[in-house]
Amino acid sequence: MFFHVQLIDNPETPERRAQSRPDHWRYFDDHRDHFIARGATKSDDEETFLSSVLFVEFENWAEVGSFVDNEPHNRNGVYHDVRIDRWGHGLNPRRQRDFARENDHVTWYIRGFGKPGMHPKRMDLLQDHLDYFAPYDIDRFIARGGVRSYDGEEWRGSANLIALPSRGAVQNFLDREPFYENGLYESVLVERYIFGGRPGQIV
Repeated sequence: MFFHVQLIDNPETPERRAQSRPDHWRYFDDHRDHFIARGATKSDDEETFLSSVLFVEFENWAEVGSFVDNEPHNRNGVYHDVRIDRWGHGLNPRRQRDFARENDHVTWYIRGFGKPGMHPKRMDLLQDHLDYFAPYDIDRFIARGGVRSYDGEEWRGSANLIALPSRGAVQNFLDREPFYENGLYESVLVERYIFGGRPGQIV
């Protein structure tokens, strides 16, 4: 089962990230086989951490819950909110480490929160959505997929990582995207994404 996890930083305790970072890196090294993608989101000037975002594979909800509960940053109080959702791995079997990184890449986390009851409309638009994404799948998408209900049956939104040159380019991408254009989202969160791992490590 694939899951998307967003762990939202507590703005009152930014110093705690540095405190638990070595343990955090070791913990993630120990669980490397579970990761599709991992990193952090930051303010556009890259000065402030906003969250950690993870795309992972575990056997069940209990396993992913245990993984998150024992994560060193989480145990150290870095975060004030944790969200775990079922996720569809749209680029399977590709992983973040397979993405061809360029020095000039600007990368983004896009989290679309679907309106209630949009699953049937989503199914009607699905082929148009996939056709629109196809050119970006080659060298722009790092990870992408739909967010789903607890049982995996109902579409609840999307969680994607993409390389685009600016926030304006992200908005232009969204403006023509069939789900966005046809009002399937209640809101869309866009934040700068930073690849995870130690300096120089490809994860």
